[in-house]
Amino acid sequence: MILISQAIFDTQMKTTFAGYLQIQDDKIVAIGPLSALPVDEEVLDYGEQMIIPSFIDCHVHFFLSALLESGKITHLQGDSEEMFAQQVVDLPTIHGWKIGIGWFGSDFGQMVYPTKASLDRYCRETPVLLIAGDAHSIWLNSSALEALGITPDNLPQGMSGEAIMEDGQLTGCFLEAVAIHYLAHILNVYQDEAPEAYIHYMHRLNALGITTVGDVALTGESWDDLVYPNIYQEVEDAATVRAVFYPAMRSDITALHEIEKTYHSEKVQMGGVKQFFDGVTSTHTAFLKESYETPYYEGDIGAPLIPIEQMRTLILSANQQGWPMRIHTIGDQAIHQALGYFKESQQRYPLPPGKFNTLEHLEVMDSKDLSAINQEQLVLSVQPSHLLVGYDTLDEEVGSERAKGMFPFRSFLDYGGKLAFGTDTPVVVGVTPLESIYYAVARREKSGVPVERLMPTEVLPIAEALYAHTKGAAQALSRQDIGELRVGLKADLCVLSQNILECSEEEILKTQVRATMMDGEFVYQR
Repeated sequence: MILISQAIFDTQMKTTFAGYLQIQDDKIVAIGPLSALPVDEEVLDYGEQMIIPSFIDCHVHFFLSALLESGKITHLQGDSEEMFAQQVVDLPTIHGWKIGIGWFGSDFGQMVYPTKASLDRYCRETPVLLIAGDAHSIWLNSSALEALGITPDNLPQGMSGEAIMEDGQLTGCFLEAVAIHYLAHILNVYQDEAPEAYIHYMHRLNALGITTVGDVALTGESWDDLVYPNIYQEVEDAATVRAVFYPAMRSDITALHEIEKTYHSEKVQMGGVKQFFDGVTSTHTAFLKESYETPYYEGDIGAPLIPIEQMRTLILSANQQGWPMRIHTIGDQAIHQALGYFKESQQRYPLPPGKFNTLEHLEVMDSKDLSAINQEQLVLSVQPSHLLVGYDTLDEEVGSERAKGMFPFRSFLDYGGKLAFGTDTPVVVGVTPLESIYYAVARREKSGVPVERLMPTEVLPIAEALYAHTKGAAQALSRQDIGELRVGLKADLCVLSQNILECSEEEILKTQVRATMMDGEFVYQR
């Protein structure tokens, strides 16, 4: 099969050329100009439409996203505790629970946590679980607390996070690993239904041009990290998306060795391990160098979720095994510490060629640390849509000066960093790769606000944004066989309705995915 186009994306030059791709079985076997087009082969002529490597979403929480796509979890919207509480009445009851996602504590005010009382006013008899939009907190009603048997006396010990208390009683709000501990218990019932939901969600991703995801642990400490390679393996023959997964890094690596040995196919493989240095700014669990703008207590800089020295040990241990390490770092102190430990690990235990550690998110970035990002085996994994999540509360959370320097994508490249894009779905629901590119290029909402853009000096060129969602994302997953259109690589590609390198910002949003190919077979055609 031969595909021809006037606009084929070259990831090395970050531009397009008129030419052809020849595909045999699952690989690209030839690339050339139209003047050298082979004869006697089936030819698909895409004219002015753009052929790119298929998109890679290098940071997802697949289990949650598949449940959301299949209607097991409902996305809610609002900007007050009361607005969310009112909506639980209309949530479907599945397996005895009403489950929604989407609230952000920072929208309710600084140091304001939602309580079971507001949920109980609208739904007292049926257990209700509302997952925070950033997936770092949960909110339960009284019936849910009773169903789980949670009391102040039997809370999980030895993990980060907390159960918010008032006058010695549980309020129904839980943070960080403690929250995920209970979330995993509640969602465990859905594992039997997950294979069908996974295939359904994969088809949805194909329609967005995606054929590979990086499925990362939702917690580094809870008994269950919500990464389930067994489900991927169960549907592997029918799968139309490659899954590179990252379970939580533990001190005891016995189970991780077994996982690595079990899952190593081209479609389902352990790419490395994941840990969390800190949390999020909205609950002051992100680890900062200096106090929050509206501190919860004197000297409030947040804190690491696990002891700093333990994080260093886990990084060194993972890299010593040859496992790339992905670390959630949102606060500037967490970023600073992790950069230093990765540099040390690179010197002591360099990863095999083609493998990369990653820092995830890097939201509150201290410009003094930019010089440390140009590390040979380090990728910076960011989510452009996060720019627009609660941007109007950032000044209250971290202060206007720090807020001005957040999400410095252009600076990352200027300082020699390797940039990769993901969505962090379902933290931001329904974001497409083309929308991610738009956010990185426009740094404003799809409606065009704010007009002055967010941190306008950090705007990315379209070609750099496209690279970050293809080749850059492949590097984040340590995959050398995908992410670019090159002879010998997998025939994973996507056809766009127009050449987005020649588009305006607004036209990017109007671009359509016309076809998606994985392993030389079309998995989506419009």
